[in-house]
Amino acid sequence: MDSINFDTNFWKQKLILIDSRKLIFPAQSIFFAIKGKLNDGHRFIDALYQQGVRHFVVSESISWEQYPMAQVITTPNVIQLLQDYAHYHRKQFDLPVVAITGSNGKTILKEWLFQLLEQDYTLIKSPKSYNSQIGVPLSVLAINGQHNLAIFEAGISKVGEMERLQKVITPTIGIFTNIGKAHASGFANLEEKIEEKLLLFKGVEVLIYSTNHSLIHQKIRAKFKHTPTRLWSWGASTEAQLPIYTQIRTNKTLVQIHWEHKITRMSIPFTNAAAIENCLHTIATLLYLGIPIQQLEQRMEKLSDVPMRLELKEGIHNSQIIDDSYNNDLEGLKIALDFLQQKHKTSSDYSKTLILSDIPELKKLPHYQLIGRLLQEHQIKKLIGIGPHLMQAQHYFKTIPETYFFETTDAFIAAIGSEVSFYQESILLKGARAFGFERIAQQLKQRIHGTVLEINLEAVTNNLQIYKNQLNPKTKLMVMVKASAYGSGSYEIAQLLQYNHVDYLGVAYVDEGVALRSRGIQLPIMVMNSAAYEFEILCKNRLEPVVYSFSMLKAFLHYLTTTDLKTPYPIHLELDTGMHRLGFVEQDIPNVLSILSKHKKQLNIKGIFSHLAASDTPQHEAFSKQQIDSFAHLANHLETTLEIKAIKHLLNSAGITRFPQHQFDMVRLGIGLYGIDPNQQLPLLQNVVCLKTSIAQIKTLDTKETVGYSRKGTLEQVSRIAVLSIGYADGFLRAFGNGNAQVKIHGQLAPTIGNICMDMCFVDVSHISAAQEGDEVILFDNVDMIQALATTLETIPYEILTNISDRVPRIFYEA
Repeated sequence: MDSINFDTNFWKQKLILIDSRKLIFPAQSIFFAIKGKLNDGHRFIDALYQQGVRHFVVSESISWEQYPMAQVITTPNVIQLLQDYAHYHRKQFDLPVVAITGSNGKTILKEWLFQLLEQDYTLIKSPKSYNSQIGVPLSVLAINGQHNLAIFEAGISKVGEMERLQKVITPTIGIFTNIGKAHASGFANLEEKIEEKLLLFKGVEVLIYSTNHSLIHQKIRAKFKHTPTRLWSWGASTEAQLPIYTQIRTNKTLVQIHWEHKITRMSIPFTNAAAIENCLHTIATLLYLGIPIQQLEQRMEKLSDVPMRLELKEGIHNSQIIDDSYNNDLEGLKIALDFLQQKHKTSSDYSKTLILSDIPELKKLPHYQLIGRLLQEHQIKKLIGIGPHLMQAQHYFKTIPETYFFETTDAFIAAIGSEVSFYQESILLKGARAFGFERIAQQLKQRIHGTVLEINLEAVTNNLQIYKNQLNPKTKLMVMVKASAYGSGSYEIAQLLQYNHVDYLGVAYVDEGVALRSRGIQLPIMVMNSAAYEFEILCKNRLEPVVYSFSMLKAFLHYLTTTDLKTPYPIHLELDTGMHRLGFVEQDIPNVLSILSKHKKQLNIKGIFSHLAASDTPQHEAFSKQQIDSFAHLANHLETTLEIKAIKHLLNSAGITRFPQHQFDMVRLGIGLYGIDPNQQLPLLQNVVCLKTSIAQIKTLDTKETVGYSRKGTLEQVSRIAVLSIGYADGFLRAFGNGNAQVKIHGQLAPTIGNICMDMCFVDVSHISAAQEGDEVILFDNVDMIQALATTLETIPYEILTNISDRVPRIFYEA
C-alpha cells in the first residue's frame, strides 16, 4: 500500500465511482471494484469500459488485453486503498475537522451542527449516513480548498475498524454521543465497544461528551488523563465542565446552562430524550467554537428534525405502514416510536399499532418491562409480539388495550384476517432481521399493481426552506395542497407542512379541507370554491371560504343568519385584477363595500387576494406589474374604508421569485414546493416525485410485426419489446405512445411504441441488453423528464403531476 504514489495523473482531478449505476463523467472517474456481500464490482468493469471509464482499482486478476486503453491498479484490498487515498487527500488540507461517533444520533447531530454553523463556516459534512469503512473515505474525499470546517460521522460494527477511520478523518475535534447496544455483536462487551470507539479521537485537540453517560465518562478520563487532549464535558452535574440542566414541558424543553460564572436559561423545540441530548451536544460544541451564548436560543429555534431512513406506505383497510429494521435495539425502537408519533394520523379515528419481534439484546425477560412502559408512554393501542421471549413476557404489556402474541412470523401471518385484523391504524413494524418482517409488510401493504409514485419528503422540506428564505421576515406563507397536493398526497404533504410551521394551507374544494381536518390538520385552511349546500360542513370544520361573487356573498350571509354565530366568520375576498377567472372587478367594489360595511358582525375579512395571470412569462411583465398596482390600490381601498387589516396575498410560486418586492402580507406556494421553478431562479430546488413501474413481459418480435391497439406500433427490424405495468388509467396518457415519450431502464432511455393501453404500454428495449422481466422502469424522476412529458402534451408540469391516478399508490420516504 505504501508504494502507491497518489501524486500522479491517474489520481489527479478524478471522481471516485463505486456504484456503476451512478456513472456521470466516465473519463474523469476511477472505478473502485469493491467486493461486497451481495455484489462484486468486478462484474461491472466491462460495461463501464464500454461507457468510457478508463481508470480502475481492482483486487482480481483480469484479462486486460480486451481493454487496451484501461489504466489499472491492482491491490489486495480495494477498500483499504480507497481509505489510503482519502488519508492522502485529508493531509492536503489544514482545517478543523469534527468527528462524531456513538451508538445513536450521529447523523442527526451532524446535520444539526451543519444547520447551526453554516452561517459561520464553509462546511463539508458526511452525506446522509456515510459513516462506514466506505462512506467515511468518500466523505473525506469531498473536502476542497474552500472548506474551513468539516463534520464527519464514523460508525463501526467490530473491533479493528475505528483505527482505519481515524487515519482517514484525522479529526481535531471529537464528539462521543452516547453508547448503546446497536451493532453490538462485534464486541465482547460494552467496555470493549467504548474502547474501540475512543480510538477515533487519537490526537484530537478537544473531546466533547456527556458525563450523563457514566461509563463513557470513566473511560475517557482514564484514557486521556496523560494526553494534551482537552476534555469538554457537559452534563447534569457540577462534575462537568459545562453543567446543563433540563426540564421537559408540553411543547419544549427548558435548558439552564452554567457558563462563565453565569446562568443562562433558554428553551429548545424538542421534548424527546434523543433530540434533547443531540441539542445539548450542539450547544457544547458551539460554545467551544466560540459562538456567543446569547445567540444559541435563536439558532436552536431553527433546528428541524432530521428525516430518518424510514418509508411510509399505504396499507390495507385505510391504514399506513412504517417498516423499520434498521436499528434492532432498544434505542432504535425509541427512535422508531418517535417517528411513528410524528407520522401518526392524529385523528381520534386512527390508532397506533406496533408489531414487534424479540429484541436480541434483551437477554432476560424482566428487561421487557421497560418495553411495556415505553409503549405505554407512546400510547400504543395494539401490540403484536412475535418471538419466544415476547410470548413469555406477555404479562409486562397488560396496560396495552389490545395485545396478541405469536411464537413465529408464520403463525402471525396465518392469523391475519381471522384472529387479527386492521382498520385505520398507523402500524410500525419493528423486527429483527431473522424474523423476516418484510413478509408481514407484503401482507399489510395496499394491494395495487407495481406502479408507484414515490414522494421524497426530505426534498419537500428542502424546497419549502428555500422558498422561506426568499421571504421577508414578516411575510406569511400559504401552501396550496389542492388536487391531492399536485398529485403527491394531500394529507401527508399537509402533515409535513404543519410540522414545519407554515401559516396557511389552500385547497380547491370543501371536501379536500374536510379530509384534512378529519386527519388532524389544524392549520388555517382557505377553500377556493364552495357552494351553498356545503356551508354547514365548511363552518363545522373551521374552513375559510373564498368569496368571489355577489351571489356567493349573499348566500353565505344568508347561511350565517341561520347559525348561532359567536364571532364574525373569516372569509377571503378574491379580486379580479386581470386574470378574469373568478373575483370582484374594480367596478364591483362600491357595492362590495356597501354590503360588507353592514355585516361586520357576521364577516371577518381575513384575507384579500388576487391571481397574477402571467407571473411565469417575462414578456408580460408590464401586465403583471399593472395587476400588482391594481391589487394594491383595491386592497388598500377596502382596508381603509372598512377600517380593517386583512392578510393581502397575490404572489404564486413564479411570482415569489419574479416579484420579491411585492410579497404583501403572504405568498402562495404551489408547484415550487415540488421542485419546479417556473422562472428557473432557484437551482437548489430538489425534485420531489418519482413515477416507477416494472417490466411485466419482454417479447422478441420479427420485422413487420405490430404492437398494440390499432396496430400503430410497426416494427422495421427484429426488436425486443417490453410490456410495462402502466397505462392511461394511471396517468401515462395515450398521447405519450408511438415514440412520443421515453422511459428509463438501467439508466438508458427506451421509447414508447404503439398506443398506450388502459393498464399497459410498450417500449422498445432492443438496445438495452440488460433489461429483464421484473426490472424497475422510471417514467420520471427529475424535473427535465417531467418537462419533456409536458412538452409532448403542449402543456405544463402541473398537468403531468395532477394526472397521476389515485389508484397509483404513493410511497413517502425520507432519505
